[in-house]
Amino acid sequence: MTNNKGFTLIELIIAIAVILPVLLGAIGLNVYIFNSAETSRRAMVAIQDAHTVIERIRNLSQTSLAQVTSTYPSGQTVSGFSNLPSEQVTVTYPNSNADPLAITVSTSWTDRQGSMTRSLATQVTHR
Repeated sequence: MTNNKGFTLIELIIAIAVILPVLLGAIGLNVYIFNSAETSRRAMVAIQDAHTVIERIRNLSQTSLAQVTSTYPSGQTVSGFSNLPSEQVTVTYPNSNADPLAITVSTSWTDRQGSMTRSLATQVTHR
């Protein structure tokens, strides 16, 4: 009677065959979660940048709506934002003479999935 200690080669191969897919799945899930978190973080930054522009517009609307439309022409890019890769913040409104003025602020940037955009819409009036 022999007293063998340790694993045989077959047992070792079976153990690796069971552990390897689980380990690869865990690594893949970790990468997916990291990418999703990064995309969500960038979307939140884009919304915060759009909100910043809306607050600037609300402060400027205390002077006049004409001041808002001249400072932020419809369809033009707002300067000063570079928090995201290739970020562009634009302000659009359908009618510059309306009161209240319907405004949409869009933030666009490039991401792993391509071009991404988040928009906020509001209305402002002269106070």
